[in-house]
Order: sequence, then structure tokens, then C-alpha cells
Amino acid sequence: MNSPRPVLVVGASGFVGSRVARGLAADGRPVLAAARHALPERVTVQAGVIAVRSPELSALPDVVRAACARTGSPLPGAVVASIGGWQKGAALLDMDPSLWSATLASHLTAHLDAARALAPLLGPGDPYVVLNGAASREAMAGSGAISVTGAGLAMLVQVLRLESRQAASADPARPDDTAPPVRFHELVIDHAVAGDGRNQDPAQTRTPAQVVRALGEILDDPAAPAVRHV
Repeated sequence: MNSPRPVLVVGASGFVGSRVARGLAADGRPVLAAARHALPERVTVQAGVIAVRSPELSALPDVVRAACARTGSPLPGAVVASIGGWQKGAALLDMDPSLWSATLASHLTAHLDAARALAPLLGPGDPYVVLNGAASREAMAGSGAISVTGAGLAMLVQVLRLESRQAASADPARPDDTAPPVRFHELVIDHAVAGDGRNQDPAQTRTPAQVVRALGEILDDPAAPAVRHV
């Protein structure tokens, strides 16, 4: 019997990414947990998790292939990108220009770099899911850079989804009855994730289990909506 294809979780050392990796593995899905830095022990001790470390996104595909070959695992059948994070500071007009540039790079450009590097690992119909937050839909004073990059990320996913479909339909060698192209999705976590101390007195929270459950529904449903809120 063929082994199930793992889910590649990018950003698995972060607060949300580490819990996503653990939760997916606890649900019985093999997980490739990728990060630039060493993964926390709470992730690496989880059964079904293969740790993948790559300081550069551009090198991650080769590192993933090597890890799969070493462990006898198939290449990933899905990608979950948990890149970026939450920050609060000065108002936009008072924000240090270098911090603005760094936030654009880490919260938006990094997502495009990840998609460029990792979407080619996936096959037709495989899901690529980007995690986004409430700031992408709601202007938040003191977190303006996160609101702007989050809104940009939402549009980035829409464009990737559209272009993936257009590229597939324009390929004359692709039969009409084959599986759809790589499907890009955005999972919007509308409230603070429970347990994250960076959020001060949030009105509502979402548990990691709720996030993982919503992710699983996207991963398993070829007809899942382009945007899902949790």
C-alpha cells in the first residue's frame, strides 16, 4: 500500500505553525515541518512529523526532496504556509521605514517566494493553503503594516489561484478531463489564537484545534472555497 503524501507546513517553528504541525500529525496526517530555525521539541517529538530545516526558502524544495528520500516518504501532497505573524507598534506615519520594508519582506514577499519555490512540488488538484489573520480585513491601529500586508496577501492568493487555472486551461497538452491545477486557498483566522500571550485581552479567540479542523476540511475537499474563515 502506498504511503499517504505528507502535508508540508512552512513556518512550523512559529506559534501558529507549530500547533498546526502538531495538530495535523495528531489527526493522523504525515507532516513535513519546515522552518528556518530549529523546531521546538513539542513539534519534533510528535509522531508522524519529519523536521525539515532550511534557512533559505529557495533551498527548501531540495531539502524537502532529500528528507523524503531519506525517510522513504513520498513528496508532499499539500502545503500550508504559516508565514509572518503579529506585531504592534508605532502608527504608520511614525513607523521606521526600515521596519516597514522588513514587514513587507517577511509578511508578503516571503509568501510569494514560498509559493514560487513550493507549488512546483505539488501535483494537479493538490492544495496550497495560506494562513492569514483578522488584520487583513480590519484596519488595526498600531498594526498598520500587518493590515496592509495581510490585505495584499489576500489578493496574492486570489491572483495565484486565477493564474494557476489560466495556465492549465492554456496548456494544449492537458486533456480537459484531468484533475484541476494546484488549488490555492486562504484560511483567515478571524480572532486571536488561544494561548498567544502577544494578544492583550482579545474579545474572542480561536483554538488551535479549530484552525486545524478548518485546514483539514480544505485539504480534503477538492471543491473547498477559495477563502475560508475560522
